[in-house]
Amino acid sequence: MRRAGGLALLGLLVAAASTFAVSDAAPAKHPPAASKSAARIPLPPRAMGEADAKAATVAKQLSDAMGGQRTWDVLPYFRFDFVVVQQGKEVARFQHWWDKRNGRCRVQGPDDKGRTVTAIFTLKDKKGKSFTDGIVDTDPTNIANIVQMGYERWVNDTYWIIMPFKLRDPGTHLKYVRLKRLGGKDYDVLQLSFDRGVGLTSGDRYTLYVNRSTHLLDKWDMMLEGKKPPPATSTWEQWTPIGPVKLALNHRLQGKPVEIRFDNVAVPQTMDPGVFANARVPG
Repeated sequence: MRRAGGLALLGLLVAAASTFAVSDAAPAKHPPAASKSAARIPLPPRAMGEADAKAATVAKQLSDAMGGQRTWDVLPYFRFDFVVVQQGKEVARFQHWWDKRNGRCRVQGPDDKGRTVTAIFTLKDKKGKSFTDGIVDTDPTNIANIVQMGYERWVNDTYWIIMPFKLRDPGTHLKYVRLKRLGGKDYDVLQLSFDRGVGLTSGDRYTLYVNRSTHLLDKWDMMLEGKKPPPATSTWEQWTPIGPVKLALNHRLQGKPVEIRFDNVAVPQTMDPGVFANARVPG
């Protein structure tokens, strides 16, 4: 564990995708009426990372298949549980509530002593408050540590579910590699890298396999910062409509008895303000 009292990172069970720009304001191929109202919401021009023309086309096809970049950008709230399953048994669950519109987060889960630790913070300054087993923390150092770990969990866990909506974030570099046939399917293969200083681990490198038939991501190879080859491989599967967007709710790590599953996934239009203030989630 990186910090006593913090939200556990679980080492290699979840070590991936820690690069995340905090410029976030989401997916079905034909979004329902909710996306029509989204089109009327004014947004500033979206800064974008670098991509060659072919990579940019594939990335747009992917985000469109998930409901559209703009649809995701204007969603006000996002809710999910990041669940780690090892040898068929749940070993950890981290719950997330994200006020996308106002940049507020609530992250809670087990610490290294088995207590339920909650971090409530704003993304802009990564400041906030924390609770341990429902009791407000008062020690400034402990609060700072828990909030930092909550932020790191948000970075990691959120990337595992919305990464395709972040392919063109500022500081990203997207390259088209080739068309590859695997298991009787054709894939557009992309390489993703980052400018130094972007996110938590800007040295991460990803190879993405986008199914040419569905335009959805089927798997990625992860060459994580500080790790030696070969890269780790994980599936992107169980693509499911969640409101106006489509998201992959399950990942299987190749060669390991580990899955990452997403439960309680929702994109509500409202969220009780007490979620970002109280020790317990209202209701």
